[in-house]
Amino acid sequence: MKGLESIYAAAGALALSLCAAPAWAQSSGGVSAPPAPPPTQAIDASPVEHFLGEWGGVQTTLLAHGVNLQVNAVSELAGNVSGGTRQGATFANQVGIDLDINWQRLVGIIGFSTHGILVNRSGSSDSSLFGDHLLPVQEVYGSGGDAGVHFVSFYGEETLLNGRFDVAAGRMNVENDFASSPLYCAYMNNDLCGDPKALPGGDIGHSAFPDAVWAARFKLKPSPQTVLKFGVYEVNQGLYTDEDYRSGFKFNTSKDSGVYLPLEAAWTPAVGADHLPGHYKLGVGYDTSRGHQDFGDGLAADGVPGFTPKVRSGATQLWALADQMLVRNGKGDGNGLIALTGYIHNDSYDTAYARQYFAGVIDAGFWAMRPKDSIAILLTYVQISPRLGQVETVEEALDLPISNGASGPQSHEAVFEANYKARICRGVSVQPDFQYVFRPNGQANIPDAAVFGARANVEF
Repeated sequence: MKGLESIYAAAGALALSLCAAPAWAQSSGGVSAPPAPPPTQAIDASPVEHFLGEWGGVQTTLLAHGVNLQVNAVSELAGNVSGGTRQGATFANQVGIDLDINWQRLVGIIGFSTHGILVNRSGSSDSSLFGDHLLPVQEVYGSGGDAGVHFVSFYGEETLLNGRFDVAAGRMNVENDFASSPLYCAYMNNDLCGDPKALPGGDIGHSAFPDAVWAARFKLKPSPQTVLKFGVYEVNQGLYTDEDYRSGFKFNTSKDSGVYLPLEAAWTPAVGADHLPGHYKLGVGYDTSRGHQDFGDGLAADGVPGFTPKVRSGATQLWALADQMLVRNGKGDGNGLIALTGYIHNDSYDTAYARQYFAGVIDAGFWAMRPKDSIAILLTYVQISPRLGQVETVEEALDLPISNGASGPQSHEAVFEANYKARICRGVSVQPDFQYVFRPNGQANIPDAAVFGARANVEF
């Protein structure tokens, strides 16, 4: 994909050159889009700044008719200057097309909307380069990579009772509605961007962007500050394989093993006189699949004493997530100093990611001179399944190939990340980023890695 990387680089250079030499200082409102018509239902998407303006009035006309078309590009550079199995740098890139249609506004179908996403992904992973296969330092690298067009999702949504009840069905992923937050992609590491990595990272049916399954999701708002969600999602064992799902256009169910059933309760208060927004979530997900393999099955097959074949059915995940604005820097829900934290619990027999803990802060608009800039810090800790670590220790002692693609027993890994996101001009941002990876791949035999990088984003 060398040609595509050259195209990304040229497009980025062009975007920066066309930014019309923006002044260092920013106005608090930046360069805003023309006001959109008042929303007719809860799913009307908010307009965003466009690098190419309103496309000669096309964007304004589309929004007026309920059609929200977004085209965006993300490029992430990461290079480890020390540590890991070797040093080097890579690019990971994504171009996305999002189409949301409010059919009530377009043709009068009350409460109905549709949503679809296509992406192109290319490049390579610096984490794979330095030996880490658990927490990728570039979140846009992964499933669907190096595919010209990857189908992400398409589903219909019906909003009823003045937005108090909402149902969606079609091709979508669990991450779209459960255990996720737009705050999480303030960071470049995949340990959090999208949703916490311990949820979709193992052999459990918590599907995540850019892959989708057949699903239905139900949402109820008993009060303005409370939300209950429940869903039924296909579990497809071929979901993350290139053979079965590289393009995303294979919709068959031949490798289905069960369904994933998530349930989440959320409280969204506005605290104090400044109405500081917060989001507090408790969730549980159950995968009904039969045939979860025990990590020790390979040793059992080799006749190692103390290990017998085991086949388990069902797998449970739990999550507790919170974010709260502490100081307001502007009128928007994201304009302020926000603290976030979370905990993920998995059964140690079902996934390498037994536990995940994270805590971070985001400060958006802290600098009055540049109110659209932000700074973010995050610390993530992942505990590897003790059962997997036990098996790997035995494999190493017996000079056998080590499970999970590891080169030594795995126990835990942590990542510290700090970044600064700068709005360069309308629709264009650049985010210098630093990450320090403790025990890459959860292994003591791989030196800690210091990673410098940057993310560039353009909303066309």
